[in-house]
Amino acid sequence: MAIFTVFCYGTGENHQKTNNIISQFSKACDQEHSIHVDGPSLLGTEVKANALRAAKHIISWLNSQPDDSNTINLAGFSRGSVTTIHIANILKRQEEALAAREQRLLRAGKALNSSEKKLLTQLQNINLNLFLMDPVAGLSDKSVMDGRVVPDNVKNYVAVLQMDEMRRDFKPQDLTRIIIQSPKVTKVSMLPMYGNHSDTTKIKNDQMTSGPQIAWYSMHQFLTQHGTRFKNDQIPQIVYNNDYKSPADLPQNPTAKELLELFSMHHKERDAYLKSGMKTNLADGIPAPRVQRSLNNHLDFYVKNPDFFINQLERELFKISYPKTFNYLFEQNQFDIRFPEDSHVTQEQVQHELNSLKQGNPKLFERLQSRGVKEINGIITVGSPGGLYHLEPCATVAQIFPNLITNDLILQKTPDKLALLEMDVYRLIFKYQREKSLLQFSSVRTENARAENIIKEINVLVNNKSLSNDEKYHSILDIAENHYKVMEQQASTSELSVMLKKLLDNYGRQYKIQDPSEVRALLSSVLHTALSLLKELISFVGNLGYIGGGALFAVGHSIQELGGRINEILGPIGYNPLKAVISATAYTMEGIGFAVKNSLGLKPLTEFITCGLNGIRDAMNRAILDITIERIHSAKNDSQNGLNGTSSEIEKLSNKTKDARRAIQEQRAAFHCSDDQDDNTLSHEDNSNFQIS
Repeated sequence: MAIFTVFCYGTGENHQKTNNIISQFSKACDQEHSIHVDGPSLLGTEVKANALRAAKHIISWLNSQPDDSNTINLAGFSRGSVTTIHIANILKRQEEALAAREQRLLRAGKALNSSEKKLLTQLQNINLNLFLMDPVAGLSDKSVMDGRVVPDNVKNYVAVLQMDEMRRDFKPQDLTRIIIQSPKVTKVSMLPMYGNHSDTTKIKNDQMTSGPQIAWYSMHQFLTQHGTRFKNDQIPQIVYNNDYKSPADLPQNPTAKELLELFSMHHKERDAYLKSGMKTNLADGIPAPRVQRSLNNHLDFYVKNPDFFINQLERELFKISYPKTFNYLFEQNQFDIRFPEDSHVTQEQVQHELNSLKQGNPKLFERLQSRGVKEINGIITVGSPGGLYHLEPCATVAQIFPNLITNDLILQKTPDKLALLEMDVYRLIFKYQREKSLLQFSSVRTENARAENIIKEINVLVNNKSLSNDEKYHSILDIAENHYKVMEQQASTSELSVMLKKLLDNYGRQYKIQDPSEVRALLSSVLHTALSLLKELISFVGNLGYIGGGALFAVGHSIQELGGRINEILGPIGYNPLKAVISATAYTMEGIGFAVKNSLGLKPLTEFITCGLNGIRDAMNRAILDITIERIHSAKNDSQNGLNGTSSEIEKLSNKTKDARRAIQEQRAAFHCSDDQDDNTLSHEDNSNFQIS
């Protein structure tokens, strides 16, 4: 197996002038087995062409390799990150085109020539690994699918997302935009970090040093574990903004505790990073006020306990560095089979480990006061166990820093099916909410309230219910099933129903729908058509023919944003009369803009009426149709729900073993009648049901 590495620069960057993480890693890499891709211009029109040239170079390199299986590592920043996703999609399309050509030739009794067959085999066996620094497609290209869809030839996808970038035209390809084509094939880690768009690509000042160091170590370890080699097997030197200091060496091979200390420093430097993100000038970005990235509203989908942890990497480093403390404070002191001696421990054991933590990471110890840790007269105490009913899988640290893990059970190849399913549902909901028709671009989707409820129900289930992972897994499917059934019984035409059906089918659940009588179906059809037409008529009028409403929204939004931008540029008014007048004018513009974009109140009134009509229509349809939906046995049920996707015979044997163990448990429970033997204890004894996260 051979290794090839591609480094993609961001907007306006190139290998001759740019001095950041991409330039340093590119220059330090073996030039014979790597290329760099200079960044596009301000408008980003060269992204597709850059990706195509890089893909052609990769294919040319593959043609020179004797092996069928090869690894391509790709790293990028900003639009360069999005370029790497484009490259992956181009390679995937080339694979599909060759496979389709092979099938056509086979039907004609012919075959691909030897070079084409070799390339097809190489593309089918290729391993793409992507490490992306704040992937931003730009205002015009943020919805281009080649920059959003991560195809199944990508085996590892890691993205660093900057929390404090506030320019409207710097929206990242985050959890709500990125589409993972095959979640069971592609390992995904998305890591929010403090700072603006480029704050982790180099050290900008002495008050913001931790972020770039974390990024440097993460990218280096990720690339080297997948085969990329650097000069003298050393991590590239870290660089400083405008060369205010000379490039510096970083200590080699940091431990988990040393990396955790960097995260503690990152928390301490939080104000400096936030200030960096809020910097503004009149010509910086589009003329609109700064606004927090939407990922800040969804942090609990990126990391558990987002009030304490920046991202999953920090959380998992804590888990493997101080397992007793983490288990007690963040996992409700549940028993973890991977850490039998470091979970479900006593307060004294936690206090002993906290003494060590205080010496090694005093900043972290100080922050733990918010979790009930106290020190009085040199004596450390802890309160009751806290956190979530969720055992940390440690998937991110296993993906980026597997060298730090000595616990074989963490590195097991069994997929964490609960985490996969949970993220599958979240991505499905975000996709539904985002993919709207052009006519409805300024409105929420019909089933948005239901979509929000699905997310909330699953979030509460996973984090707050004292159930085994296997029970949570099936409960998530039950939640999706219940909502799907309700929409089917209402004869819903919402895309959400179709998406949930596909999700359930992928996880081995199919359904038989009992058709209603012809009379019921006819009555429902008439009712559905009449109310839908009435709803569309009201919507059309209320939105001023859609075009009129859209035009008013665009004009009003622009006026409101311009007023906000003026106030942002003005800053504190103080006793300056001129500033006060300008600010008052700007606030007036914001108010007028808000009124105009809502069609002077007509738009929210229309949404209220149409939402009510939807509810009436769905309730009446459900009552009239009286549809019965039954789950049917699926041939792929076992393989989808099995831990390792094993054969049906092994699955049957596994099920028999589970039943036998469950029967033994019930007999023991009946015999002992122990008052303190709760469901959690039983689930720990039943190893067949205890799914390791």
